[in-house]
Amino acid sequence: MFRLVIFLIVCGLCTENAIGGSVFIYNNLDYPNLLKVYCRSGENSLGNHVRKVGGLYNFRFRDNIFGHTMFTCTFWKGHLRYTHNVTIIVYEGKKLPKFDNWVRWVAKEQGIFRSVNGEEPFKFVYKWNAH
Repeated sequence: MFRLVIFLIVCGLCTENAIGGSVFIYNNLDYPNLLKVYCRSGENSLGNHVRKVGGLYNFRFRDNIFGHTMFTCTFWKGHLRYTHNVTIIVYEGKKLPKFDNWVRWVAKEQGIFRSVNGEEPFKFVYKWNAH
């Protein structure tokens, strides 16, 4: 019983100071294309967000102490109507190098590009799907 109490105290101390992660999504599409983004983690929806060319959408959160934090986002691009989309995992704690990661995504006409923690240049990751 004593060991269980100690374990729970240690877990509580570890999770209390959990370090947060960040996701940044940039609209680098050609004018006049808009970027619509819908993100979620489990049951938590962050809602729809629309950004003009040059716009930024970002959000921050606390990483799960066991590395299970995961966010998925659907991106749509278009002008008068959204003609292309892609759904991707934008943050998966267990596949990233450490806690307190910041992942940057750029939507371009060619597809979606990613950089992690500013330690690498943007790399092409996903193609757009046509409706």
